[in-house]
Amino acid sequence: MKTIAFVVPWSGKLPDYFQVWLQSCASNPSVDFLLFTSEPMPGSMPENVKHFPLDFEQLRGMFQANFDFPICMDTPYKFCDFKPSYGEVFAKYLSGYDFWGHCDIDLIWGDIRRFVTEDVLEQYNRIYTRGHCTIYRNIPEVNAWYRTLPHEGLLDWKYVFTHEGSFCFDEWGDGGLSRIIKENGIPNYNVMDMADLDVSKGWLSPRLIPEYQSEETNYFEWQNGKLWVCTAEGTRKEVLYVHFQKRKLTFEPYDKDHFYLFAVGLISSDRSHIGKRDRQKEKNFERNYWKNRIIGKLGRMCKGLKR
Repeated sequence: MKTIAFVVPWSGKLPDYFQVWLQSCASNPSVDFLLFTSEPMPGSMPENVKHFPLDFEQLRGMFQANFDFPICMDTPYKFCDFKPSYGEVFAKYLSGYDFWGHCDIDLIWGDIRRFVTEDVLEQYNRIYTRGHCTIYRNIPEVNAWYRTLPHEGLLDWKYVFTHEGSFCFDEWGDGGLSRIIKENGIPNYNVMDMADLDVSKGWLSPRLIPEYQSEETNYFEWQNGKLWVCTAEGTRKEVLYVHFQKRKLTFEPYDKDHFYLFAVGLISSDRSHIGKRDRQKEKNFERNYWKNRIIGKLGRMCKGLKR
């Protein structure tokens, strides 16, 4: 079986859903998660989650050591733009792994090997295309793609690494690595195996799992390492993970082996929530979504004019 390790640098207080993320990692014992943070860990940690107690300044120093020019990494969020370089920056920690990946922690894993199969790993050097989960073959050529692939008319990696702000270089954005790889004609496994909650609403993004896209698609079921996106009508589809996009989660009593995640951010074992919606929360999501979209777009336009 080919080995996989996800690299997860983190700075700042760990979120309230961290324990659920850990639990979903533990249910994938054949995949390792390398967590780099100075934050204290819970008393009991899954064996496949390896903790390296490094603070933000130490992590920034690791990134800087990989480049012969001054990088810009003023805030932890800038880690996102540097994700394609993790294969080189964290090379000593990734030695011996066949594949490495980057992932977010605002998600709950299902059965990773159910989707990232040996056949997929055999055929592709890059699996998936989004910042919340992408996997690379751990070889020098692939690890260097972010800086060696032709990128005329798209984002320049040195510009991204030396300027503040978020460019979404880890995925598509305004010409990020996913777009660069596509323009270079490199095969990429990009099946929509995940469920991505729409930031502006309480249900799935229209781009993902379209047959389950409806205003009643409002909950997920997790049981013993398996995850399904479900509809109020009772249909369900197994998924790799659900990405809930930084929204605050609230918790009711829940069975750690079998629970439900409702799209408005509630984890519970109470099935009576199925079919219900919290319209005020949805309005809050939508208001914040459009505010952030407008600010982000204006920021990228300003950076583009400077370039």
